[in-house]
This record gives sequence, structure tokens and C-alpha cells, in this order.
Amino acid sequence: MTTDRSAGASGGADPAMQRTAIFLAAGGLLLLLGWAAQPRFKPAEVKPAAERVLFPDLTDVQKAASLEILQYDEELATLYPFKVVKSGGVWVLPSHQNYPADAKDHLAAAATELVDLKTLDVVSESPGDHEIYGVIEPDREKIQPGMTGVGQLIEIRDASGSKLARLVVGKEDKQPGVAAAGGRKLRFVRKAGQDPVYRVEIDTSKFTTKFDDWIEKDLLKLTPWDVRRVEIDNYTLAAVESGGRLRVEQRRDERMRLVYDDKESKWALDSLETFPEGAAADAKPASRGLEENEELASTALNDLRNALGDLKIVDVARKPSGLSGDLKAEESFTKDPEAVSSLQQRGFLPLQTGEILSTEGQTVIGMKDGVEYVLRFGAGTTVAEQGNAEAESETDDAAGTGEISARYLLVMARFNEDLLEKPDLEELPPLPEEKAGTEKPEGKKPEADKPKADKPEADKPEADKPEADKPEADKPDADKSDADKSDEPSAAELLKQADEAEAAMQAAIETRRRVERENRRKQEAYDEKIDTGQKRVRELNGRFADWYYVVSEDEFNKIHLKRSKVITAKKSDEAEAGKEAGAE
Repeated sequence: MTTDRSAGASGGADPAMQRTAIFLAAGGLLLLLGWAAQPRFKPAEVKPAAERVLFPDLTDVQKAASLEILQYDEELATLYPFKVVKSGGVWVLPSHQNYPADAKDHLAAAATELVDLKTLDVVSESPGDHEIYGVIEPDREKIQPGMTGVGQLIEIRDASGSKLARLVVGKEDKQPGVAAAGGRKLRFVRKAGQDPVYRVEIDTSKFTTKFDDWIEKDLLKLTPWDVRRVEIDNYTLAAVESGGRLRVEQRRDERMRLVYDDKESKWALDSLETFPEGAAADAKPASRGLEENEELASTALNDLRNALGDLKIVDVARKPSGLSGDLKAEESFTKDPEAVSSLQQRGFLPLQTGEILSTEGQTVIGMKDGVEYVLRFGAGTTVAEQGNAEAESETDDAAGTGEISARYLLVMARFNEDLLEKPDLEELPPLPEEKAGTEKPEGKKPEADKPKADKPEADKPEADKPEADKPEADKPDADKSDADKSDEPSAAELLKQADEAEAAMQAAIETRRRVERENRRKQEAYDEKIDTGQKRVRELNGRFADWYYVVSEDEFNKIHLKRSKVITAKKSDEAEAGKEAGAE
């Protein structure tokens, strides 16, 4: 029996072992097939850095004269073009009627991303892999609905229209353990019109298609802490039928003026005028102040001031010609139906006087440099939210799927000298009056030098006789004579008085000159503030003159406050005490 068992063992393999071997072989074969099927990086031979530069002709951002970004929304099967071009030495946005692209740093950063852009690896040379790596070129004529793997096209041209760079940016390389340096990302890219797919380090956030990323975000360019006065004029425009014709009336609600004392860091109500409900523009207002149980909502007013310093626009539209920088309608403008219709569609009404009214009133902001901003609020509208391609690629949200409520805005600047702090000029000090007899005395001739009388003593009248010859009764009182002589100033005293008077006069003149110089310095500084403020107004109106702006409804609600938001009921001492106790 022992012989049989040995023979059986040596004559064939154990069935369990055979099955294990078969499973291992099958698993290995599947792994091999999977490895063969998946896309693999095929690192090319490492070339010198100069040979790995994708766009050798783009060596200087100053050569760039246009930047175009073409983005594809797979869900909507829609292409979204975005372009920035240099026109007359200024960068503008053709998609927004050539609105200035003031974000010069962003422009430079976007162009710099492609300057000296080097490849890290060649990951594929097959056109069939373009969909896998997301680098299909977004070509209007070739893209079909339902197509996937479409990338973002970035194109830079020079002033002559020559293409300096055309790059299709695809998916992010998210291999474990593989990362770019400095917060940048690894992306699959290819040069438009060529087959090879490369891996590069690139910051695609610079190639955003969001309007507000390319413009000056600070519309008003003001410092919130320099706000000195806020005037809110709440009124609406209503259509009224009169004589079978419709006309528009201004219906006032309230007018408020609030001032801010930066030394006390405190708001104060300067004036408040209320109008009867539905009152016309010429109705007489009723003035009132704060009641005993009322106070200003400082938080809301501070929020208003801060919102002005960060006023963002979400869209723009070009105004028709015929409106001056200070928003006065020229006579030719009011006779142009197309121009008038442009304003009316956006909630603004030009009057024959040249004034422009708005459907939602206005807010006037006074600054300490004398500049006043007049913000007129028009009709409501909606604006599509165009997202950033970088953000969209990492979320399920598609571009252009959201809309925000917004409102048209007209802005102008004007100069108001009353906002400037007047110079504190000193009154000129008077000069001292010159006293009589303060001139320096002439030297007196000695008695011996006086000519002697020709008449003998005996012939002299009684009055001319020497004192010794006069009768005792006629002699003057010796003590009185001595006293009179002592009251008369001596020559030395007269000279001293004259010197002192002259010194006082010179000191007074110098003091007067000093005050004059200081007053002149203060006045010149004040005049310079006027010149600076007026120059700033001209610069601001140069920016504002051609445009309707669009701001979000949230921004509008922060800036154009109703009385109920500005004036609130005082909090009782008991409520404040309870609040503090609760906090403890």
C-alpha cells in the first residue's frame, strides 16, 4: 500500500495545486491586458530646456497684442469665446463693447504663463488619445453635440495678427505621488494643430473668462474713511395720464443727509425731509430730526461706506453719444429717439432741461477732498454668471447656468468746495502807533556858545534881568522849578525811548510778515486742494462718461438705504443690560 500511494503521488499533480496555478495564470493575464489597454506615459528622451519650450516665438509679454480664450460647455454644447485686445495702446474687452481691461497685472500674468512654457514629458503622439487627455480643439466647425474631451483653447497674437501661441489645455494629471511645484498644477496640453500630447506645469486660473477678473474692480476708487457726507434721495418715477397723454412724474418719498465726523468716529443726521405719500417733485417737504426714542443705525451706515470702497460691477453697456461727463443731456440728445430709448430701457429719463432722473432715486457721496459722486439707480436686470474654467473643471456646475439679479447704474463726479476744510487764516496784528517826540534829540548848544545881548544889564527890562536882580517876590519857586526840570526826559532817555519804539516796530513788522507768510501758505495749500479735486473729477468722469454700469441687487441694497434702515428705535437700557448679562 505504501508503494501504491507513492506511485499515485508521483504520477500526477494535486488537483488543488492545479486550480491555484490556473487562477494565478488567469490573473496575471488580466493584469497584463489591463496594463496594455490603459494609456501610458511614454516619456521622451530628455531634451535640453531650450528645445522643450513650446512657443519659442513668444519671448516677451510686450509682444502680445491679443489674448483669446475659447471655452466649451459640454452639457450645453456651447462655445464661450472671450477676448482681450490692445487697441490704441489700451487693452479692451470686445465682448463688452471695448470696455477697458484695467487689470494690467492679470494680463501680464496670463501672457507670462505661456512665455518660456516647457514640456515635462510627451505622454502620447496618437490623435486617438486626444479625447482621453481632454485636448480636443474647440473648433466651431468640428465639435458635435455630445462630444467629450474638448479642451480650452488659448491663443496669443502680436500686433500684426501673427499667432505667437495656440495651446489646447486638457485634463489635470492626478496621478498619486505626482505634483507640480509652487501650487501649480500638472496639465495635459498640446499645440493646436499638432498631435503630440505633453505634460506641463501651468496655472490655468490666469485664463479665466470672468468679466470682473479683467477689469478694475474698484469702480469708484475711493477710500471709505474719507467719506464725509451721504445724501440719499429716495424717489420713484411714475407714469401719469394727463390730457389723453402719458407723462412721467417724479414721486418723492424722503431726502436724508448724513455727515461723518472722523475725529469723533460718529455719524450724525444733518437733515431729514419727508414728503406726503405719492407727492410730486415740487411738493413742500416736512423737516424733522431724531425723536427721543430714535438713533442712527451706525452699523448700516458703516456698511454703506465700506460697500462704496468695494463697489463691484458685474456688467457694462455703452451709453449713446450726446451725454456729457456730468450726465447732462445735450439738446440734440433729447431729440434723438434712439438715444432717449436707450436711457428709458435702463430706467433713466432725460428731461428737456438736460437733467436725468432715475427710477430708483440717487445717492450722493461727499469726500473730504471735495469730490462728490452721484449714483443714479435705474431699472432692474439679470446677468448670467460666467464661471472660471478652472473651477468648473473640478465641479459639476456648467458655465453660464446661473443668473444674478442686478440693477443699472449711472455714475458721475462733481466738485463741491463746501466739503473742503477751510483754511484757518490768522488776523494780521496791527502795527504800534509811532509816538510824537520819539525822534532822537539833536545836540543842544552850550550856553557859552549863545551870543551875548548887546544891551547892558542896566538897560534890560525887568523880565530880562538875572534872577539875582529880580525882586524877591518875582522870583520863581525854587522847588517848583527843580520839579519841572526833573519831569523833563533827558536826551539819553529820549534816545532810549526812540530805540525801544523802533525795536517794537521792527518786531511787529516781522510778526505781521510771519502771519502773512503762514496765511499765504495755508491759502496756497487750500487752492492746491481745489485744483487737485477738480482734476480728479475730470479723470473720474473720463472713466464714467461712456458707460452704463450694472451692479448686483445686493450692492444696490447696501448703498441706497431707506429711512427705516438708517433710523432705528433706541435700545432700552434694560435690554442692553440683559444682553450683556447673557453674554457673560
